[in-house]
Amino acid sequence: MFILLGKILYLFIWLFLVFNLIVPYPKPANIVAYIALAAFVIIHGLQAWLLSSTLSSQEKQQDRFKTLRMFIFGVFEVLSWKKNNKL
Repeated sequence: MFILLGKILYLFIWLFLVFNLIVPYPKPANIVAYIALAAFVIIHGLQAWLLSSTLSSQEKQQDRFKTLRMFIFGVFEVLSWKKNNKL
């Protein structure tokens, strides 16, 4: 339940930050949103890049969207993999 709520929260954060690109917020808020978007892209991009570099070519072919899900959901995606492996 916690992991699902975290994923939903991340989706709302991404939508909030990307919406600022389409319809900019008022002056001080849009600068904060641009900085937050840049931080999100850098941090989640590094996480996805590290994940992609650790996967074998067979694992990459089996699940092509694993890196994309890691980019969008970040640590909550890793927690869901850990939870699914324990079951």
